[in-house]
Amino acid sequence: MKSLKGEFDRRGVAIAVVSFAEPAKLSHYQKQHRWPFIILADPDRVAYGVFALRRLSWLRVFSPATLKVYWRLLREGMKREHYGKDDIYQSGGDFLLDREGNLLFAHRSQDPADRPAAAKLLEAIDSSARAP
Repeated sequence: MKSLKGEFDRRGVAIAVVSFAEPAKLSHYQKQHRWPFIILADPDRVAYGVFALRRLSWLRVFSPATLKVYWRLLREGMKREHYGKDDIYQSGGDFLLDREGNLLFAHRSQDPADRPAAAKLLEAIDSSARAP
């Protein structure tokens, strides 16, 4: 996503990341990773409820697909981070909203590795721009 941020910018799309982590923890992550996105804290998980993001089962969190992604990232040199008591069972998702708050695209992750490709998000943006 980071590498394609320019494509989102060209389409006039702002990317916001919503996390249930406390603001202080997000500040630490932002300093460490320098994400070029808006980072919002939702420790009460209000947005998670609005977008119907549920908690995952143990089998979903540690699915073969998830373990494969983590193994690849470790092989590529990504350092393992300690997340303390963060809720690893909370599902995530990717959503596109227009300026009026209408939902244009929704993807609710079935496991931590289940994320749409950035190209799919860009396609959904382009499709919504063409729609009457």
